[in-house]
Amino acid sequence: MKFLPYIAAAAMLMAACSPDAGDAELGPLPEVSFTATPMPNKPHKIIVESTTPGAFRWLWYNGVTANPIGTRSRDTLTFPEAGEYVISLRAFGKGGSATASKKMTMEGIRRINILKGSDMETGASAHWTILNTGGDQTAIQFTGGKLVFSNTGNSNGAIYQAVTVKKDVEYTFAGKVKGNGATNTWFEVIIGTAQPEQGKDYAAFKLVSLNTWAGCGKVAFEGNLTALSCSSDGANTGTIKFDKDGTVYLVIKAGSSGGTLGTGGIQMDDVQFLEEQ
Repeated sequence: MKFLPYIAAAAMLMAACSPDAGDAELGPLPEVSFTATPMPNKPHKIIVESTTPGAFRWLWYNGVTANPIGTRSRDTLTFPEAGEYVISLRAFGKGGSATASKKMTMEGIRRINILKGSDMETGASAHWTILNTGGDQTAIQFTGGKLVFSNTGNSNGAIYQAVTVKKDVEYTFAGKVKGNGATNTWFEVIIGTAQPEQGKDYAAFKLVSLNTWAGCGKVAFEGNLTALSCSSDGANTGTIKFDKDGTVYLVIKAGSSGGTLGTGGIQMDDVQFLEEQ
């Protein structure tokens, strides 16, 4: 019984705080409106800005995912792939929230391949330098429209090309690879700022790779190296950004330790290092 006074007091407090006891009234729902302007020289991005009177919260939707992709009154939305999208703004005001939508056609991200001799056809070898990394050399040939790395036993070797990159721009690597299955083998794409030296191994940022110790390349494979990769110093997506403008070296290195790159070796074709425009 000694708890009853506290219960009664709590009930009185709740009654005093009831919305029915106040004079405040909700306002009307917001009249949602916004502008959507393509970003200059960035056809895959648009600048959206709410023109909704009295709004204090904004949720932007791209028509692809259920979750909002922006929360500011003025925001930037990105659409990597070309297509038609329904962009929506849900704006919150004193009276609640409402939504408005617009249909937009986007071009998608523009990318250009900054590598030379990437098709591995006749003349491609003029744009690549074969690197002896010391010790027994992996056999490297440009033949039949393909780049072929082959060996038996212990070997290592690479090719490389210098490319000019820009600060804070995304670059994406892609390249077709094919093999019959390797043992004790690495096949790596490396990005570094130091120029490779003949007779010395090259170690820098490993972007993507086949690595039999990590579990890929052991059985027959064919496809995009980035999709097949199981070992990387980063996110293993084939993408990279740089913190300053300058020259970097794209190195493709392959070898084995007491193993083999497989019957016929590992073939590579259509190598790309795509710069986002």
